[in-house]
Amino acid sequence: MASPPRSLSLPSTTHGPSKAMQRTGSLPCTGSLRTSQYGQYLKPCSSLDDLDEHYAESSPSPGSAESLPDGGFFTKLKRRLSSRKKNKNRRDRKGSEDYFLGGLFNNDVARRLSNSSRDSLLKEFKKIFKMHVHRRYHDKQYIKNHRMNENIYRGLLRGLLHPLGIPDKSPGLRPGDLIDHLREIFEVDRDEHEYFIREELVHRPKHVQVKVSIIEGQGLAWSGEKKGDFYCLARIVHHGKKSPKASPKDSPKLSPRMTHSSGSFDEADISKTLTVKNCSNPQWNEEFSLNVDNFFTDEIKIYIRDQTVEQEALGHHVDRHHHEHKFKSLLRMIWHSSEHDKSKCGCFGMVSINVKDVVAQGVDKWFDVSECGNKNVVVAKCRIKINLCHRQDDIMSEEYFSIDDYYQAAQQVYSYAAKRCLQDDMPMEAKIQPQDRRVLNTFASSHQISDLSQAIIHVIILLEWTTENDNLSHTQHALVKHIQDLQMTWVTKQFNISTAAQKMPLTDAEISWYRKAAAGYIKCISDHLEELPELFPPSVDNVNLLKAKLGVTVQLLELDLWESKSSPHKDLAHLLLHKLQSDVDTYTHSKVETISMHDLVKDPVIPELNILGEIVDILSSHCYPMGVVRTFYNSIGINYYRIVSLSAEKNISTKTRELMMELDKYQKRYHKFSVNITESSKLALRIYFLVRKFYNITRDNISRRDVFRLAISNYQQWFQETLVFWIQTFRTECMTRIEKALEIDKDVVLVTSRCKFSNSSVDVLACFAKITEEWKAIDFHDPDSSLMGVTKITDLICDGARLYVQKIQNILERNCYYDDEEKTFNVTDRLCITLNNIEHVRQYLNELPQLLEWETVVSRISSTHENDRIGTQAYSTLTRLLNTTNKEIIMKSSLLLTQITEKMKVDIAAYMDIFTRKRPEKASSVDKLIGYMSVNLKTLHDKMMTPTYYRMIEHLWPTMVTLLDQKMLSGERPEYYYQMKQHVKALISYFVRGGLQERQVNNSVFEALKTRLDYNTMSTEDLLLAYYDKIADNMGTPLDYFGHLALKFAYIEETRGNITVYVKVIRGCDLPGLDVTGLSDPYVILSLHPSTMFGHVKPQKTRIVEQTLNPVFNTSFQFPNIPRDYINIQGAVVLLSVFDYDKIGNDDFAGEVVIRLSSIPKISMSQTVDSTSVVMMALQRPSASLEGPFQVLVERKSWDKTAKTFLADRKRYLEHHRPRTDRPSKLTNFFSFLTGDKT
Repeated sequence: MASPPRSLSLPSTTHGPSKAMQRTGSLPCTGSLRTSQYGQYLKPCSSLDDLDEHYAESSPSPGSAESLPDGGFFTKLKRRLSSRKKNKNRRDRKGSEDYFLGGLFNNDVARRLSNSSRDSLLKEFKKIFKMHVHRRYHDKQYIKNHRMNENIYRGLLRGLLHPLGIPDKSPGLRPGDLIDHLREIFEVDRDEHEYFIREELVHRPKHVQVKVSIIEGQGLAWSGEKKGDFYCLARIVHHGKKSPKASPKDSPKLSPRMTHSSGSFDEADISKTLTVKNCSNPQWNEEFSLNVDNFFTDEIKIYIRDQTVEQEALGHHVDRHHHEHKFKSLLRMIWHSSEHDKSKCGCFGMVSINVKDVVAQGVDKWFDVSECGNKNVVVAKCRIKINLCHRQDDIMSEEYFSIDDYYQAAQQVYSYAAKRCLQDDMPMEAKIQPQDRRVLNTFASSHQISDLSQAIIHVIILLEWTTENDNLSHTQHALVKHIQDLQMTWVTKQFNISTAAQKMPLTDAEISWYRKAAAGYIKCISDHLEELPELFPPSVDNVNLLKAKLGVTVQLLELDLWESKSSPHKDLAHLLLHKLQSDVDTYTHSKVETISMHDLVKDPVIPELNILGEIVDILSSHCYPMGVVRTFYNSIGINYYRIVSLSAEKNISTKTRELMMELDKYQKRYHKFSVNITESSKLALRIYFLVRKFYNITRDNISRRDVFRLAISNYQQWFQETLVFWIQTFRTECMTRIEKALEIDKDVVLVTSRCKFSNSSVDVLACFAKITEEWKAIDFHDPDSSLMGVTKITDLICDGARLYVQKIQNILERNCYYDDEEKTFNVTDRLCITLNNIEHVRQYLNELPQLLEWETVVSRISSTHENDRIGTQAYSTLTRLLNTTNKEIIMKSSLLLTQITEKMKVDIAAYMDIFTRKRPEKASSVDKLIGYMSVNLKTLHDKMMTPTYYRMIEHLWPTMVTLLDQKMLSGERPEYYYQMKQHVKALISYFVRGGLQERQVNNSVFEALKTRLDYNTMSTEDLLLAYYDKIADNMGTPLDYFGHLALKFAYIEETRGNITVYVKVIRGCDLPGLDVTGLSDPYVILSLHPSTMFGHVKPQKTRIVEQTLNPVFNTSFQFPNIPRDYINIQGAVVLLSVFDYDKIGNDDFAGEVVIRLSSIPKISMSQTVDSTSVVMMALQRPSASLEGPFQVLVERKSWDKTAKTFLADRKRYLEHHRPRTDRPSKLTNFFSFLTGDKT
């Protein structure tokens, strides 16, 4: 006995009426199409024609409440059938009755039944069947759902029986295998299944179209790698059809449909892509629908054309058609040129694809682009996607399927898989077979259901099944996979990655389904989150546990398919937030309680601060954002680190403030004990940095508005008192480290052969750098505290630098470096490193203004007090500290450099003897000195730091000049000194090349040497001129007053270029008394000098005026025949010498007056000297100073007669200076002179 046929069943749905439902006028419900309980005796009830007929015979009257409106879908269909079709149905029904009775009984029994028996038995069965059908028709919901399920089943079966394209021949995926698998999914009886197959075999697809997606091209370039402006034309060619009718589903704006009444081209469809400018790898990504008339003969042709070449070839015709919007005519012309003119008209290449070669699953591959008219020549590649589908505008109503039908089909597939996964206790994804996917894909592809819609439907069904069955474990992996597939489906459709962020192009119904299913799933997840792991402190294991539970929820929320104001995760977020806050409070309270858990000590603040530092450090690490944690919680709508930071800060701030107040008391109590202060300051500084780190992390985790809620934002005020002790600790540590560095480096050992300073300077600078870095890290915001700290830090570093230099000098003294026992000099590494150490430390001082940000600190203090003067004074104080220290260090460094030069003087003096005494006439005699200097200075340059080396050169140059002045001979002839000048020039050139500046060369010592050389190279006459010019410069009133002479002088030009000089001596005033009586017998001698120029001019004198100090002479003198050029010669003078006449012995020299010839005014021939003004000139007594030109004349007298004569004559003016015997008042005598008194 055969078993009852199985059902066509579907779970209920809540998505509203589908299109299939609207067609049948039914609502979704749970139901199935089954035979009656006597089905083992009746024929299968899948014959809905019989069902309608029986219903018509036994249904209530049309007006009754139980009547079915409109008679049902299949009743309507039967009414439209012809009478022939009705008769055929009756014959088929009669045949099926016979077939079923034959199945009830074996053949022998059937043959023994009489016709009457058979008829009575059949009549009884019909009666029972009629009652069964009548009962079921009263269950309208069952009937409606049954018809809907049958329609979907038929649609799936039809698609497998008549695949659009070449079917797959793989085992298990062949159409026959898929049909058998479909029967299993819908649980259809085999006989009923065969019945459906027989009916659907005749329903072949009549209206088919091909979807062509032109994705991109590759290698599209003309000869010479010329890029083009490429676009594509797509057309389907109907071979053997004169006038195929083309009616695409939808034509893009750039692909208008052209239909003409005659001609093979006029009624053809041509679609055109956009033009991609100047590109060899264009990306179009455009889809077109082309109608298929004959699956076996139709051919798809795609032409790739260059718009620029096309316009050049077709000329004004293209422009004219474009302007007139006659796009059909333009395409006709272009198509004609593509078929005939080939590349001359802009056709780059073409792709030909036979429709019969398209597989049922669709094609997505790179096709060869061949030349137009020559398929054997491949010129490029083009990626094209092709799949066949039904034309939905021409399809019959019973053949049309929408996304609603796909939903019902997919729901049945997943229900089938769910039953198996529950039986085997396996994940849902493991039970989704390739046959399931192929059945759904075939159905979706043939009915133009997009990949994106398919993906969202799969996600929706899984979410609904999970929620309805309250089963989270079996669908977890499947949901993750399908959500990822949904995302990747959308991303892979975008060529421009920027458009992937746009919303998915889904219908409102699909989005609504998704929102409802996802919200239900999230609600289900929230109900199952009873046991959560610890949310704080965050750990990888805990995050992974949450991800395992909430991973799908996060993915659902990340999909941009929600309304902006919707919050489906509100309950879930509230649950997690409450748990998180509780965990943070519990954790921080437990940590704070451990602070007081220590051994009892006298001052508990120290161990408590140590524990506090560890707690703050741990909280900082827990509050530092981890990208994984932040992203995960943000997706649920929880700002994890904001909640954590605020809760932790509230619990830790109070305790920190309390302990810092206790530390202030501790440091005040032990301020005289450096060890206590040092240890507590180090601890306080460590706590400060940890608190600031925690504050910075907290501030970054919250919004600006939340910052005002933080008590820790005033953390610097908690450390205000201990700031002074920090700086005190810096000083102590710095000085101690300098002492230790010098103890280790007491022998000034070289660090490496390449390093120019020793370990001690490196250690000292490292200490200074550490102090500045620590201060910058402290970064106190209070301007007053900041200025105080910068000032003390600057003073600290300056004191450290001074201490270091002083210690180095002490080391050198202990090593007897300053002793003068060494007679020769040798440049050693120890000496150079010592100098470099000093310079290395000094240079760091110049960086303090930038390192400590003086300008910023001063600016802040001025702004705070609104007084620029305060800032200026502060900056001046800082600068003064720095400059004073710099000068002290340079001075001590200069002492060391002076010792170096003093030790070099021995060798330098020996080499100078060669060119000053032994061989002065040889120009090369100075080369040995230069060679010696080169060797030593090169060593100094290589081993010394650059600033120290230049200071060494600056110190060495004066020593060289002084030695040369000492070694140079005196009283030699001018030729000798000319040679010395050449040697000096050689030395100057050498030092300048070595880095000495010109201003450093021309120092006072060198100027004295240069003057000496200049004087010694002069002639005797030039020396005399220089001598008189010098004494003429000193004719001002001397400190020792010797009276005045009243004079008048002038000159008159004569013939032959000569002049006559006139001098009138009027009187003397307050002349010195040289006699024992206090008076004098004065007279004046007038002479022109030097004698070498005025040898022909004899001296003249006045009369003697006895016994007076204010003589009146009124005597005029003239000196004729003086060359006119002498007036302009510096040193040509008129000398007026005043003597006291003595009757016994030599006359005493009272003083002299010198008048430059260049200062004598010129008068005309008609004038006299009396017409000029009186000039009062003070008397001078020249000294016998052995310097300048006079010194040279003294040295030259041994071989120069003129010099000897000058000195002998001048001797009476220089050696016999008798003191004056009178002491008159200068003012009295001056006024008596004005009044004319002669006493």
